[in-house]
Amino acid sequence: MFSTRSFFSLVCFLVLLGACKKDTTTPVTTPPVPVVEDKTFPQNLVVDSLTLAFIRTESNTNPEMSAAVAKVIMQPALTALSKTPTIFLEVGSDNFGNITEQAQDCKRLAVRWLYTYTTAPEESKNYYNKAVSTLLAWANAGNKATTQLPSETAYLGFYEAYSVLRSRMKAADKNTLDNWMNARLFVYRNFPPRVNNWETIRMNFLYYIGYMLNNASLLEYTAGAYQTLLNVNLMAGGKSEDLISRDAFAYHAYNLAFYARILRAKALYEGKDAMVNFKNRKNSIGVSLQDMMDYWRPFLTDPLNHPHIEFVNTNYAPDKTRSDYNKPYSPSSSMYALEELLLGFPETKGYIEKINSGASRYNRNLSGFLYWPR
Repeated sequence: MFSTRSFFSLVCFLVLLGACKKDTTTPVTTPPVPVVEDKTFPQNLVVDSLTLAFIRTESNTNPEMSAAVAKVIMQPALTALSKTPTIFLEVGSDNFGNITEQAQDCKRLAVRWLYTYTTAPEESKNYYNKAVSTLLAWANAGNKATTQLPSETAYLGFYEAYSVLRSRMKAADKNTLDNWMNARLFVYRNFPPRVNNWETIRMNFLYYIGYMLNNASLLEYTAGAYQTLLNVNLMAGGKSEDLISRDAFAYHAYNLAFYARILRAKALYEGKDAMVNFKNRKNSIGVSLQDMMDYWRPFLTDPLNHPHIEFVNTNYAPDKTRSDYNKPYSPSSSMYALEELLLGFPETKGYIEKINSGASRYNRNLSGFLYWPR
């Protein structure tokens, strides 16, 4: 038997041995949270996912489509990538064209990102970052809206670009740009309604911002104001107030281009059926947007037998200094509006082809390229 002293010595030895033994226990570590890349298609004011998927698939086998993508989407955005924003605090007659082009460049950047963010994610980030930094430059400079609503249309490209990018932005950047949008909205929302294209433009802005910012109360207000616009802007037989007061199809077309953007926003945020129902809405005397299109059609497609001398009886004296004053209406001058109208009125494709026998999806501008009926 061990003595008490021997037992105590043995215990001390074992304790010392255990203390000196290397700890081989594997430390517990928390694995890093994986970064989940958002690849959902962002709902926006420009184009839907099915249209871009069709174009992308078609580009794989159709050289004309591939060349058009390069010309209409890829190259313009690449050119815009190297441009430095020139910020103006307000739009005016002296900078309207400059702001319009910068806004369209921002839209081009956003569209290229949208087209490539799943197929070339690293490359597409350059276009995303440039578009975001451009928008922030304008917002942070204190740019503000004016009450000259036709001049404010210079910013439409910025609004459309923001709608594409907004869901992917950092919270702080989104807050900055939402505040910029809401400050501009304050001017548009409180501008007294008119009966002509100024009100169609105002409705365009309100629908754009309402959908983009998911502002239900704004959309509810705009729906009521839009019906009032139909009542005062759409006249018997399909004439527009703009056509009557300015005596020019140039303004009938201009006015319809903003209705076209409203219809597109409706389609992209609520669906094609909602857009069709909205398009077919009649005013208090039973006139719809389709009646405006139908009234315009013979002047577009058969100007020799349906000529119209522009601005002769205009109520706006400065029209008499225009280069097209007292001259026959030229349908080709309204091509920009016809391309905007393609989504809401697919028959417009035939009008474009009638005006330009070589017209196709592959030689259009961005709107005509994206919305050309299949």
